[in-house]
Amino acid sequence: MTTRDFIGTGILLQLFARRDRLLLPIWVLSPVVLVFVTAGTFAAMAGQELESVLTEFNQDALISALLGPVMTFDLPGAVVWRGVSQFALVLGIGSLLTVIRHTRVDEETGRTELIRAYVVGRYASLTAALILTLLANIAAGLLIVCSIMVLGGEAEGSLIFGATMAANGWFFGGIGALGAQLRETSRSARGLGIAALGLGLVMAILNNFLGGYSFFNWITPMAWQRLTQPFASNQSWALLYCAVFTATPAMIAYVLSARRDLAAGIFPTGAGRSEAAPHFSSPLALAWRLRRGNFISCSGGIILYITAFAAISPGLSASGGMSNWLSGLGGTSWTDEVGLGFVFISVSIYLMAMFVAVYAMTTILHLKKEEIEGRAEVLLDKQVSRIPWMSSYVAISAMSSAVLLLLMGIVGGAVYGLATNDLGNGFWQILGMSAANIPTVWVLLSVTACLYGLLPQVTAMGWAVWVFSAILELAWEAKVVDWSWMCLSPFSYAHYTLDITSLPLLPLFWLLCFAALLTELGLIGFRRRDISTRA
Repeated sequence: MTTRDFIGTGILLQLFARRDRLLLPIWVLSPVVLVFVTAGTFAAMAGQELESVLTEFNQDALISALLGPVMTFDLPGAVVWRGVSQFALVLGIGSLLTVIRHTRVDEETGRTELIRAYVVGRYASLTAALILTLLANIAAGLLIVCSIMVLGGEAEGSLIFGATMAANGWFFGGIGALGAQLRETSRSARGLGIAALGLGLVMAILNNFLGGYSFFNWITPMAWQRLTQPFASNQSWALLYCAVFTATPAMIAYVLSARRDLAAGIFPTGAGRSEAAPHFSSPLALAWRLRRGNFISCSGGIILYITAFAAISPGLSASGGMSNWLSGLGGTSWTDEVGLGFVFISVSIYLMAMFVAVYAMTTILHLKKEEIEGRAEVLLDKQVSRIPWMSSYVAISAMSSAVLLLLMGIVGGAVYGLATNDLGNGFWQILGMSAANIPTVWVLLSVTACLYGLLPQVTAMGWAVWVFSAILELAWEAKVVDWSWMCLSPFSYAHYTLDITSLPLLPLFWLLCFAALLTELGLIGFRRRDISTRA
C-alpha cells in the first residue's frame, strides 16, 4: 500500500459529494429532527415532573427490557435513552448505503472501470467513499451536539453522545465497505449490511433485557452509549475503544480489496445450470428466483427475533411493574384486555410487522430496478406481457410477506406456549396476532405497486406512507394525537393494544379490498405507460 494507491482520492471525494448533494443532507439532518421529536414527546407526556415520569418508565419491566435502564433523569438523558436506537438506525443505514453506492454499485455499472482508465489509485474510490461517510457522520454528530445543548444538555455530555453516534454511523459505513468486497452484487452487499444492522439492534435489546450492562455493550454499536455514559459519568475514554472497533471493518475492507479483481467479490457467485429447470419458465418463477435469497435471510432473522422475544416475554410478565403510561395508552385498560402475559410479545410482533412491510415494499421496488437497468425491456420484448410480469412480483411480495408473518406467529406461539406450559391457548393467540397484520402489510405493498404503475418517478414516495405511519404511532403514544388520527395508519387495525380474541374483522376485510383496488390501478397504469429504456 503506497501513496500511488490513493491518487485521485480528493477529486473522487468531490465527485461523490456532488452526486450525493441531495441524499446526504437527508440522513445527516434526520437525527436532529428525531432529537426534537423525542424531546417534544417527553414534553407532551410529562404532565407531571419529567423525573417522576422517567422513574416510572425505569420501573416498567416491558419498557426497561426494550430500552434499558435510564441513565439520567432529565431531558437530555431522556433523549439519549429513548432515541439512541433511531439515531443509530438512521446513521447506520445512510452510511452503509452511501459506501455501497460509491463502491460496489459503481463497479456493477462500469463507472469504476471508466474512472480507473485515468490516473486513479486502487484504493481511491474506497477511500473517498469512506471519507465522505466519515465527514457526514461527524457533521451529524456535531448537529446532535448542538441540538441537545439547545435542550439544556451540558457540553461534555453532548459532545460524548454526538461522538458516540458518529462512531456508530461510521462503523456501519465500514460494514458497507466490507460487504462490497465480499459480494459481487450491490443487492447482496446491502443485504449483508442490513443483516448487520438488524443483528446489532437485537443484541442491543438483549443487552437491555440483561440489565443494560452486559457483554453486548462491547460488541454492538447500538449499545455504546452504555459505555460512554453521556450526561451520567461521561466516560470519554470509551470513545477510544469505539474508534478502534469502528475502524476494524474498514481496515479489513482495504485488505480484501487488494485480493480481488475489479467487479469481482471475495465470494464469487456460483455458476448457474447449463439448462434451466422445467419449472423455471414463467415470470412468477423468475420473480421468486430473484427474491428467494432475501426471503430466506428474512426468515432466519425473524425466527431468531421472535424466538428470543417469545422466550423472554413470560419472565417479564411475571415481574409485573407495568407503568401507568403504558397500561393507560389510548385511555383504556388494554393490558387487562390483551392479558399481561401477551403484552411484550404483542408489541414485538407489531414492531416486526412494520419491518415485514419494508420487506414487501422493497420487493415491489425491485420492479423499478429491473426497469431502470434495462432488463424489463429485454423481457417484455419477448413473449412476456406486462401484466403477468408485474403481477408476478406483486404475488411473490404478498405471499412471502404473509408467510413471514405466519412463520413468526407459529414459531413465537410455539416458543411462548412451551415457556408457559400453555401451548394450546398461547399458540393460537400469538398466531392470530401475526396473521392479523397481513392486511396492513399488503396495504403498504399495494401503495408502492400503485405508485410504480402510475407514477414510476415517485415510486419511492411509498416510503413516505410508512414513515407517516411510524410518526403517527409515536405521536399517539405521546398523546399528541388521538385515535382518530391513528386510524389513518393501516397498522392501527391490528394494533398491539387490541385484544386479538375480539379483534374487529370487517376493517381488515376493507383493508384487503383497498389493497386490491390500489394494486389493480397500478397494473392498469403499468400496462398503459411507457417502459424506461437505457437508450
